[in-house]
Amino acid sequence: MVGAMAGQEQIDGPPTRAVQDWPDGEVWFLERIPDNIPWGDEGLIEELPDSAKGSYGLKVDEYVSIDGQRYKPGNYITVGSVGEIERLMTRVKKPIGFFVPWYDRLISVSLWRPHHHRVDKAEYRQRLRQRFLKSLALCVGLIALGLFRPQFLMMAIMGVALFGLYPLVESVMAWFRPVDRYSVDELNDRLVRNEFFSRWVGRQPTGLVKVAVGILGVVFLGQCLVDYQNPVTFPGIQTSIQEAALVKAAVKEDGEWWRLITTGLLHGNLIHIVFNGMALFSLGRVLVALVSPSLLSVVFLVSVVTGSLASLFLGQAPASVGASGGILGCLGFLIVVTRKFRDQLPDYLRANLIMSCVVIAIFGLMGSQFIDNAAHAGGFIGGVVLGELLYSQLKLVPGSTRKSIRLASIISVTILLAGVAKVFWEFWGVSQSLLGAA
Repeated sequence: MVGAMAGQEQIDGPPTRAVQDWPDGEVWFLERIPDNIPWGDEGLIEELPDSAKGSYGLKVDEYVSIDGQRYKPGNYITVGSVGEIERLMTRVKKPIGFFVPWYDRLISVSLWRPHHHRVDKAEYRQRLRQRFLKSLALCVGLIALGLFRPQFLMMAIMGVALFGLYPLVESVMAWFRPVDRYSVDELNDRLVRNEFFSRWVGRQPTGLVKVAVGILGVVFLGQCLVDYQNPVTFPGIQTSIQEAALVKAAVKEDGEWWRLITTGLLHGNLIHIVFNGMALFSLGRVLVALVSPSLLSVVFLVSVVTGSLASLFLGQAPASVGASGGILGCLGFLIVVTRKFRDQLPDYLRANLIMSCVVIAIFGLMGSQFIDNAAHAGGFIGGVVLGELLYSQLKLVPGSTRKSIRLASIISVTILLAGVAKVFWEFWGVSQSLLGAA
């Protein structure tokens, strides 16, 4: 989510030689580092160890043999000139960065070549057309596999979403990007801003988000342990779902409204928890970094509830489970954030968020038999509405958090932890019943 979007502006025309881009004593991007935003900091670039300072070379992220010498990930390879770095680039598949004698920091490979030409739109679209056709062929192949082998349908749809839909949708969106309007200076400014933003996000603390994902993992482990005791449903996890997920009859007829919250803590299977855990980590770390750690629990809780309500009154399935409503709420909230701070944030971040919305919508239509689209939509709308309500209070990387938001965070965390406790209380009760029956 925070990496530079593939298929951004491409260099038009013949490539330049490295000696032209890196003349002695010059570092082309230093003057382009923005100085009015949090990630406009040269300190985000890793400082070289003393053994590499004053030399030319690469830092590698793989095992590689160069001229009979073996290097492992994290090693520095020193050479004698910029031209030799250029030759190394063709032999090393995963360089982390490169270095030159007159700069004591490790330069990202993405900054190896600045733009020297405006983008040729016809050539740019030709590359997009090729990527689109490859992605389309992959999607068609996986869907055909799922139709002819129904036992692989779920895996096929997941494969389409991960490896087919994203590049497919990205190609379509990129087709309409006005890349030919950018001057060379604008292209290079965007290149530097994107690189420094990605580095900055990568350095922000992720402990809170890891704890959130970890709690979901612990709850899922509890589900597995409960269902293991029920030979009728195991290896499925229907017992735990019936006990604490959004079973709509239990809510409407028995008044178990607490299920609106606990359902967002449970998952339907291993693939479900893995995908949702990855999505929560990816979106959560950006939300925490850009606005406030206190808002993560607030956005998640509100969106889980709005998603559950949408599923309860609009969904067709008798039961629903998963954190997707809360995760889609984080996505919707971030779209509002990127709209407010569009002048400071790199364009690719908002583009990636919108692309994710499109992919999720298509994925939902393809998998409508087992995906609760009402919960997804309800969670997304909840996140957007919450973002609009807090719009005037949102600050980009604030030094402190407003008392009202901290209070809302404390309340939301308390409610979510109470939900976790309620889930395990229900699990304990059904476990005792199953053991007694055995």
